[in-house]
Amino acid sequence: MAKIIKVSTAVVQANFEWTYVRIYTDASGGIHGTGECFFAPGLLGTLEQLGELLIGQDPCNIEYLVEKMRWAASGAGSLGGFVWNAITGIEAALWDVKGKLLGQPVWQLLGGKFREEVRIYLDCHADGALECLSPLLQPTEPHWQRAEQHPNRSRDEIIQASATRAKHMAELGYTAMKFDLDLPDTRFDSATGYTLKSKDIDWMVGLTHAIRAAIGTDVDLAMDAHWRYRASDIVQVAKELEPCRLLWLEDPVPPFDEMALRYLRQHSTTPIGTGENIQLRQGFWNLITQDLCDVITPDLQKAGGLSEGRKIADMCAAANKPFAPHMIGSPLALMASSHLALTIPNFLVCEFHAYDVPFFHELAEISTPWFKAGWVTPNDHAGFGIELSSRAAKYKLPNTRWFDE
Repeated sequence: MAKIIKVSTAVVQANFEWTYVRIYTDASGGIHGTGECFFAPGLLGTLEQLGELLIGQDPCNIEYLVEKMRWAASGAGSLGGFVWNAITGIEAALWDVKGKLLGQPVWQLLGGKFREEVRIYLDCHADGALECLSPLLQPTEPHWQRAEQHPNRSRDEIIQASATRAKHMAELGYTAMKFDLDLPDTRFDSATGYTLKSKDIDWMVGLTHAIRAAIGTDVDLAMDAHWRYRASDIVQVAKELEPCRLLWLEDPVPPFDEMALRYLRQHSTTPIGTGENIQLRQGFWNLITQDLCDVITPDLQKAGGLSEGRKIADMCAAANKPFAPHMIGSPLALMASSHLALTIPNFLVCEFHAYDVPFFHELAEISTPWFKAGWVTPNDHAGFGIELSSRAAKYKLPNTRWFDE
């Protein structure tokens, strides 16, 4: 029986901080596994402390180890919060280890395939500029190049640029995409929501209709409001977007505002999607059982792990709701999400948010073709079948270590 002997971390600075946790074992051949976490303040310190709990443990007892970490962090509020960003990444690394120890791909251990490929949707921006954000969502200049800042376009120019980019991405082969619906002159600095003026509503509606006109009806379209608005305002947008037949309108109100979600679903046929800021089955319970949204969109790098994601997907299936993972990470996070997606009967589509990261594909070491516009194909190799390449370290976050350095 293999034992865990060490846990270490590394961080790549891309459009977000892509944080990796690696679990080493005493198995012959030096078997290790790597998982990816969603960013969070203080994440590396949390990973280090949780890693200490795992030394000497059997890495194949994944759900037991998750519960061990949950209860150890109970005093810090492990019913939700930052600690799950860390636990989720560790859980993914444990699956990678277990797959390698057993000689099986993770998708096989999770129950086997419903499909051969995983459909992905492209999260787009109007201009394609790369903006690097800190764990507190503050613009940061990456060390590897000067970040291209988004041009100060007028609202009308943003509409045109978005439509042009959408058309180009559809021509590349993407069959689904998502654009931000946020007003360009507002920021993430209000917990109580933003009030929409009539001209704001007109702009949101005009943006969405322009994108739909550019890509036609063969390409699915979602729009993301980033939980910024009040139900009485955003419902006016949702109603005027009904002719666009959106895949979903994402996070139009804060996900904890259950009354607002219910109000939106009662007053518009535009599908509502939410879930990226919710963790664990308990967090999704009311959304699913009380029919408060149409599409469930958990982020599998912070929702609690792949096992937890599978259980959330099962809850969705019981309520006849689709499961569409949020995903803003690197090739490792995308592949981990894709392994789970292969096994989900009610899977809809998975996010891909790093098209504009110039070194995205450079980070992946994999021996089989795995990515094409709109699709990811996990292979039959043990674990996740993908590793961080030896070139990844040159993109690490300054003043952080790279695993065993």
